[in-house]
Amino acid sequence: MNSSLTTLIELISTKDLKGLVQHYQQADEADNLTHLRFLFDQAMKSPAGFEFYQQLATAFIEAKGLPDSMIVHINNADTLSFFTPALQHQQHFSQTNRQGRNVLHFLLAGDQQVDSKQQPPFNYLRSMMLFESNEVMHQALCVRDQQNLTPIEVYLFANQNLTELPNHEFTALLALIEIQSKQLAVHQANCRPIARAVAKRCVERNITPSASIQRFELIALYYGVAVQQILP
Repeated sequence: MNSSLTTLIELISTKDLKGLVQHYQQADEADNLTHLRFLFDQAMKSPAGFEFYQQLATAFIEAKGLPDSMIVHINNADTLSFFTPALQHQQHFSQTNRQGRNVLHFLLAGDQQVDSKQQPPFNYLRSMMLFESNEVMHQALCVRDQQNLTPIEVYLFANQNLTELPNHEFTALLALIEIQSKQLAVHQANCRPIARAVAKRCVERNITPSASIQRFELIALYYGVAVQQILP
């Protein structure tokens, strides 16, 4: 345990909010990342303390901004839920890292482990965008990374879980595609490379690429083409 984290823990024990924020502001980005990940881990271990740790993380990010190195770690429903209050401030949902990717890119890419069983929280995102009229999130949905991919395209291209989405998540993803389509035209040149990448992933797992695989259906829907046109 590094000295900066030790000091953080000591300040938490005294609940010295002013001292905690000052300590966070004086630390470098590497230590800031360690601080934020520690707060998240503690919140997951202690439901009773979740709100306290969430409020503290929010205060840190409001005081100094979201570290670019933290963006990649907000990649599942739990991290999104914990950091949402902080991300809603100062357009942090749209903030990008060196790859040109924002939180939504990494959230929809998900865990890059091949055996990952997690699916992106499309329904949670749709609820935030539709019922809270979150303009910042609408903008974040349309950001293209250095590969010219939107967050939804990153899901189609890179998410390792090829199992079918539950109906409510599938419907929510379609709603997100509709929200994006009202603000940003699709880049048709991305269609075939994404379909080829998914086909390759299927072959690596001894799965025959076919129209019965939901990911190909989603690619076809996203780009407005027939499924047969994108199958190998």
